[in-house]
Amino acid sequence: MQRLVAEFCACASEDEVLAPVFAHMGTPLIRHVEAVTDFWCRKLLGELLPSSDLLNVHQSVHTSHPIDDCHVERWLALWQDSVDATFVGPAADRAKALAVHIAHSMRTHLSG
Repeated sequence: MQRLVAEFCACASEDEVLAPVFAHMGTPLIRHVEAVTDFWCRKLLGELLPSSDLLNVHQSVHTSHPIDDCHVERWLALWQDSVDATFVGPAADRAKALAVHIAHSMRTHLSG
């Protein structure tokens, strides 16, 4: 899982649409990778790991660099591509389906 998240974050941090968002994150990329890896391990693998408030992190970034639908759509596309390049099977399908739900939640939470 860590390899998937690290590769995704590396691509996203260099992506022309998402790089400015990552630049305003205020957290070293490695710490973000760790928190996001823990999130996905909890959600997909049921691991009991400490929880970070990732939505709060995104809300904080949103205040200094607004995250809009274009960012969310690009995040979703990159995530799904990263999953497809790394894994196959039910867990990969769940990761992509959960990402669609997260994208919807991000749009809802950050827009209002």
